[in-house]
Amino acid sequence: MPDYDVVLIHPPAVYDFRKRALFPGALGVSVEQVQFTKPPIGMLSIAEYLDRHGYKVILDNLGDRMVNSPDFNAEEHIRNLEARVYAVGMHFQQHSQGAVEIANICKHFHPNAIVLVGGLTATRFHEEVIREYPFIDAVIRAEAEKPFLELMRSLDANGKLTDTPNLTYRAGGEVRVTPLMAASQDIDEFDPTRLDLMEPKTSVYPANAEPRWSLEVGRGCTFTCNICGGSAYSYRTYLGMSKPAMRSPGKIIEDIRSLNRQGITFIGLYQDPRMGGEAYWRELMAKLRDERLEIGRLSLDLLSPADEDFIKAVAATRRPVVFHICPDTGSDAVRKAMGRHYTNDELLATIELAHSYGIPVTTFFSAGLAGETRESLEETKELWKKLIALDEKSMMNGSLGNVSKDIPLGGPIMGPIVLDPGSLAFDNPEQHGYKVRYKSLKHYIAALSKPSWHQWMNYETDQLSIEQLVYAILDMNDFVIDQREKYKMYDLETAYVERVKVETDRAAIQAVEMLEELPDGPEKEARLKVVRNKIDELLDNPPPPLSQFEE
Repeated sequence: MPDYDVVLIHPPAVYDFRKRALFPGALGVSVEQVQFTKPPIGMLSIAEYLDRHGYKVILDNLGDRMVNSPDFNAEEHIRNLEARVYAVGMHFQQHSQGAVEIANICKHFHPNAIVLVGGLTATRFHEEVIREYPFIDAVIRAEAEKPFLELMRSLDANGKLTDTPNLTYRAGGEVRVTPLMAASQDIDEFDPTRLDLMEPKTSVYPANAEPRWSLEVGRGCTFTCNICGGSAYSYRTYLGMSKPAMRSPGKIIEDIRSLNRQGITFIGLYQDPRMGGEAYWRELMAKLRDERLEIGRLSLDLLSPADEDFIKAVAATRRPVVFHICPDTGSDAVRKAMGRHYTNDELLATIELAHSYGIPVTTFFSAGLAGETRESLEETKELWKKLIALDEKSMMNGSLGNVSKDIPLGGPIMGPIVLDPGSLAFDNPEQHGYKVRYKSLKHYIAALSKPSWHQWMNYETDQLSIEQLVYAILDMNDFVIDQREKYKMYDLETAYVERVKVETDRAAIQAVEMLEELPDGPEKEARLKVVRNKIDELLDNPPPPLSQFEE
């Protein structure tokens, strides 16, 4: 008998990141950081739903094992992991290369088992997955808790894949696509807190930070930001969900209590609670205020500016709350074109209001949106200056109290955007000012198998070529460092080291481009490793700044 009925696997973004020379650049400070080791909330919900119905299941966070244990042998681990079904996550598009590689290994060692993938990216490319990758037997599309249970019951009865809901699979040499099950109207029946079903737990309980986990307020969205694969358009088109399915305030309180029992007090509530309407968010805030809960920090998403009624209700919970909002750009016109219909003035007013109630706000930006030019990037710089000055003022006058240093007030420029598969702009790029570089999953995975972050970017815009985008992003990073130094968020030494990192990113791009002329093989990889090692040596022991030699 196999050890498990189902093993759900969260893969690394790039399977062989420990063996190859990789240059994550603006995406992250290290190769390990861009492996995205936190599994999607829905994977744990699937695990619990199958467990509740009598199936032996585990969520195996393979990416986390590989990041935290340099000697961990992923292939040997999979060889020894016996299951009837191996389900590999292909939710975030960045995990596509890792997901396909892991699926291939699962089928290699367990040829008689069912190997499938699921998640938003797998859903968008479901037919291509089955056509191009013979070692993947099926894709579970859209929501997966109930369809997965139906699949397992069918396997019990028939010993093979059949026409269960939400399934794309190979039958008689053809790609077969079954209808979607009706989308959830609410998500109270699911449980995303069974951390006992996940191993290892180091992504939730890291050695150097507070334990943390996120919960769904709602599944779906009311907005259509055109680069987002989790937008209203995407959920309607690919998941059959015409409106968000909300989780009741009472269930969210039960979730928090469950996390508290597991030692977790840093909790994120994913999605804007205002999507459920005023009565919904007022009930949720009242329960957060009145119920006995342990909350070290509670993060709340804002998908648009908030009014005083909402901010006042959040503050009345007397919980240590931080808001997250993504204006992405300092240009009102560029932001409106991407589907976010609010202005810089409305954003600043919301943050000032939040600060007046003692609530910090983290703002996230990108460089490289459609319609963005060198001039509009200057608008982003100006807004960033205003935001960080506002934070500085609120910290100085005591409005924000003792805000933890790991809350990045003022918001960093987060580097390149991700043009999500299944987003409005991915499906209709020309209408929204984008040029998709890799339209198929196969081509995108080939790009993700290259060494540098600038090769992973899957788009250009009408205004900026890929080269212009890359260097605009690096220039913005220089600006961020200058501002953090100016406002004493970085001391002189830290700012200098950060500037060295940006310069090595520039040098790495040039080196990788030169080496692209070589055919893939041992010689090319050896030369890339020389570049990687030289950069690592420089970052470990940066040269002193020239100012030290000046009189």
